Amino acid sequence: MFEGDAMWLEALRKNTRRIARAVCVAQLGLMTIAVAQAGEDANLPAKHVKAGFSLAQASRLETQATVQSILAGGDVALYWTNHVARSMPTAVIPAGQPARQLEVSAVSEIGAVRVSSALGELSLNEFLYDARSYAQGFVVVHKGRIIFEEYPGMRPQDNHLWASNAKPLASLLIDLLIEDGDLDQNQTFGHYVPEFRGTAWEGLRIIDILDMTPGLDTAEDGQTRKDPDSIAIRTFLSEFNQPYSKVGRVESVKEVLKSARKIAEPGESFDYGSPVTQALVILTEAITQKKWSDYFDERVWSKMSAEAGLQVHLAPDGTAAVHGLVSSRLRDMARFGMLYTPSWDQVAVERIVTPAVIERIRNGVRDHKFFMAGYDGPVFTERLGEKILGSSRQWDAVFDDGDFFKSGLMGQGLYVSPDRDLVIAFFSTSRNPGPIQRYLRPLAKSISVDGRL
Repeated sequence: MFEGDAMWLEALRKNTRRIARAVCVAQLGLMTIAVAQAGEDANLPAKHVKAGFSLAQASRLETQATVQSILAGGDVALYWTNHVARSMPTAVIPAGQPARQLEVSAVSEIGAVRVSSALGELSLNEFLYDARSYAQGFVVVHKGRIIFEEYPGMRPQDNHLWASNAKPLASLLIDLLIEDGDLDQNQTFGHYVPEFRGTAWEGLRIIDILDMTPGLDTAEDGQTRKDPDSIAIRTFLSEFNQPYSKVGRVESVKEVLKSARKIAEPGESFDYGSPVTQALVILTEAITQKKWSDYFDERVWSKMSAEAGLQVHLAPDGTAAVHGLVSSRLRDMARFGMLYTPSWDQVAVERIVTPAVIERIRNGVRDHKFFMAGYDGPVFTERLGEKILGSSRQWDAVFDDGDFFKSGLMGQGLYVSPDRDLVIAFFSTSRNPGPIQRYLRPLAKSISVDGRL
């Protein structure tokens, strides 16, 4: 090859690389423009919910709402958590008592509380409005007064999914049945629900179901959420009217639960799982012979001065999906938490949650070693950033000062401090639910008797 030919080929190669880079840049630019023009919403900010979705966005995201896409988080979850009733059968429990507005007495210092989390060291206000947090609403109620309230990603009147924050709704009804003398927590599931005799549930004590220590293959964690054959995923598929591939049809919730297998002795380990909460729903209906939503209305919501109705979303077979598919306004979720505080009379016409119910939550912790031996104890502890005594009666965390907390998928939360007369409630749609929880204990321990920091 002559020297001139080599120089010509090298120039050709350089020009080819330049052209290729230019084409790639142009293609990326065209793709960006096309996405913007098409109204695509990849990585929509939380505040987009407040601004509203276009017809095209809403129509597309509704059709994309499946068990898999919602568990993945992102744009589908952002839309769906604020509009569940558009895609699922829903029992709406109306507000039972005339709405009683909570007094607002803002304490600005609360927003200045700083903590370190995966998002860095931020004040609460900075965190809530940080685009990475996907926080949507946050409220603090002390002695019946709202002392802090922000809505970075939703409107106060919007309904939002409670996710697993709803689990204490199920346990509360069980505790009310215990109060009435209609249920013994040391009796077996099969004793009250003849339909489940001959299944792995038959000999389980009610207390082991309440505390999520059933010894069944019903655990819900990172691994089982990826397993299409797990009891957890099959339960979700049945609720979302999606067929289970191995049977080629949509299963009923009871059918899925009946197929659960014993894998350990009950009470040996804490194995968090939404299917276990659904067993409490079935138990409540078997004892009362009433639909779960009707009985919750009768015993709880009808006695509350909520701002709006409680949305209880249903599986196609009519089962109330109380493990997490419940929606309401944020203030009304906080009102539910207030039933466990001395300020219950600000939100209800009679005392619903008795001191005995609160003591059963506090004294029901098995022990710290038991709690930390399973998958979820260390996960819950890392998220909150503080030692937890253990879990109890569907609540994730009980602390040494008697406070307790429940978390939900994608960063929902309900923190109750009966002794401080304090409730913290929040909604978000984050793939990482941990950072927002880091503010709870510092806030609770820093708020004085008069609500100041």
